[in-house]
Amino acid sequence: MSAEIGTGRRVGPDLRAEDPVRMEPHVTAAEALAVFRRKLPDALAEVRMVHHPFWWAALDVRTRGLFRRSASGPGQRMDVLVNAVSGRGMIADFTPRGATTGSSEWLSLIGGRSGPLPTRVEAERTARSLARAKAVKTVKLGMGIEITPASSLRGVLKPNWIVSGGNARHEATILVDGLDGSHYIVRVDKVGRS
Repeated sequence: MSAEIGTGRRVGPDLRAEDPVRMEPHVTAAEALAVFRRKLPDALAEVRMVHHPFWWAALDVRTRGLFRRSASGPGQRMDVLVNAVSGRGMIADFTPRGATTGSSEWLSLIGGRSGPLPTRVEAERTARSLARAKAVKTVKLGMGIEITPASSLRGVLKPNWIVSGGNARHEATILVDGLDGSHYIVRVDKVGRS
């Protein structure tokens, strides 16, 4: 079953997220504006909150010893977020929490995108690869690693702030992470002189 999104593009069942988690930001709009003003002093700017879609994979990672065939102990829980648009993943140092929202918001965020979107299978593969890479750093040579899903893949709407503005010399747009305040400069333009 597929859904028509305003672009006329079909979103297959592989890209749907049932009851995605909508996270609330820990960073306030004032803090996001302060990040912008540290980069661009004396700037006038506007701040708006956006949510970006991510796949959330909760994984249990256990290791096997050199002389044992089965994994022992409870292992380690890893929460991995995979961007539902770009396919890039990151190991989260938090478990996503928030209110569940309808799948229509999820579909509106990914339905308007052009180009191929990562499928659930690709998101799971990315999550497993990241978890394995992290676990390999902590085990001895010859030890086995067992990765099992703790639950099925779930959608997460991660909060971010888009801050746009400028001063007498530059105009810029930056994205400020709504959870930890880290930032990414999206665009910077020099203001023309008259």
